[in-house]
Amino acid sequence: MNILRYLDVKSLIKQFKSEGLSMRRRFAVYVFSVICLFLAVIIILLNLFGILNPTDRQIMNALNAQLSACSDSIENDCDELAACAISFSGQLSDSIQNYLTENNISFEELENKSEVLDALQDRLYESVYLNMQVAPASGAFYILDTTAKDNSDAPLYSGIYLKYINLYSENTVNNDFSIYRGSFSTGKSRGINFHSGWKNESSTDFFEHCNETFSDGTHYILSSASIIPDTWERARYVYVPIRDYNDNIIGVCGFEINDLLFQLSYKTEDGLWGDVTCGLLDENNGIYSGQFSSGRYNNIENGLNITNKKDSQLFDFGNEKCVGLTEKITLGKETFSIAVMLPKTQYESFLRKGQINILLIFLIAAILATVCCIFMSKKYVSPILKKIEQVKSKEDYGEQLRIREIDDLFAFLEEKDNYYEQQLDDLENAKRYAEEEARKAKEEYEKAAEKYELAKSEIDRLAEKHKEDIVPEEYNFFVENLSMLTPTEYRVYELYLSGKTAKQIAEIMHITENTIKYHNKNIYSKLGISSRKQLLRYAALKQHRDGKEDWT
Repeated sequence: MNILRYLDVKSLIKQFKSEGLSMRRRFAVYVFSVICLFLAVIIILLNLFGILNPTDRQIMNALNAQLSACSDSIENDCDELAACAISFSGQLSDSIQNYLTENNISFEELENKSEVLDALQDRLYESVYLNMQVAPASGAFYILDTTAKDNSDAPLYSGIYLKYINLYSENTVNNDFSIYRGSFSTGKSRGINFHSGWKNESSTDFFEHCNETFSDGTHYILSSASIIPDTWERARYVYVPIRDYNDNIIGVCGFEINDLLFQLSYKTEDGLWGDVTCGLLDENNGIYSGQFSSGRYNNIENGLNITNKKDSQLFDFGNEKCVGLTEKITLGKETFSIAVMLPKTQYESFLRKGQINILLIFLIAAILATVCCIFMSKKYVSPILKKIEQVKSKEDYGEQLRIREIDDLFAFLEEKDNYYEQQLDDLENAKRYAEEEARKAKEEYEKAAEKYELAKSEIDRLAEKHKEDIVPEEYNFFVENLSMLTPTEYRVYELYLSGKTAKQIAEIMHITENTIKYHNKNIYSKLGISSRKQLLRYAALKQHRDGKEDWT
């Protein structure tokens, strides 16, 4: 359940957008990312140094190694077969020259002499048979540039062609032959069974261009794969010229490599990548054919199309496709292509397995990273969160985490907490003191207001009482002539109203008492009064009335 909670990506994204990630999840994401990045770097480095390659690269490396081995093997086998053919050619050349010398005839005189040619074949048969036994071939032959029937519709040439019927035997000595072409008398004397493909002489186009072919020092040529006339089999041939003592080409000899022999010689064992097929390909206008180490590819009808891919090639046989590599090789005088391949379905199956393995590696790494995050979270983050909850709930900070920075932080927070609590207590005391002072001030205010109301009531009472002692005409004259006072006189008037004595007024205004008396005389005269008492009475009445007008 913990793993599922950490892997709830949708809720994590929603929470991150709304309020950000919590400490626990942020820590888990960081640790998970670091572990995955570390694993990715390791995998990249392993891949760069070839320790951990993708499956397709491993397959291509294996095919490339197989291609190199197959190319070397085919080249060595062709050189070996060519060496056997050259030795075979020398033996035939000597035997022919000896036969001509013994019978005192020239090579040209052999034409149309069937009995002489039969006798020559009888002598050369042992060389053909013995060389076929020692050479890595499925058959051996020689053909001379002469015939016993020069009047045939198609050119025929005298010679012997022997081909094994059974290539699965460990020892090919005395094996039966599936094809014999040559003199009837020679074959009969050797006890050979004549099959439907028997012919006394053979047809070939070799002599039409043999001088041109071997004029540049070429020792042998390897033909392309083709159907053996009058059979259903396919084969290719190693050709070596037979020369007389004057270095004239009088014939050709060599060995046959049929599809079955090629298949047996280059059959690959099922290894890590399964059934890998090797092929020796001939090209004709971009269409390939040839011989393969797997029999199912040897009988392609419409040829093979090869398409180049990024790091490989696609082989299209029509009914099946393969993936592999090719390499050019020169054998004799001709250029061929060596190919190694495996079925496309098999190749894709290995790729899927490789992808699954890589996914499993990353999945295991992700699980390990998640477990590591959970462990680290419980080990380090959970105690910190618990401490934070204690701080929030104002509980005791508890024992230390034994993490120096975190313990220092919480010690600092605890010290701050105590400081703020002290400040809060001081503020509470100040608040209580201020409230007490406000209460006292309120009481003083209420007492002062009560006294004011009493005084006001008394003043009103006295004002009403003195109304009867005041003559209205004199009072009106007093009010109307206040504006006649000079500023100095009005100042003296105000000071009298404030309760000051004449002596105090003289000190305030920095004048003598006689001057005050002078001003008093002028004030009394202008206001129509005779004493300071009358002045204060009229002034109080005026203030009383002015106050009532303001209130109304």
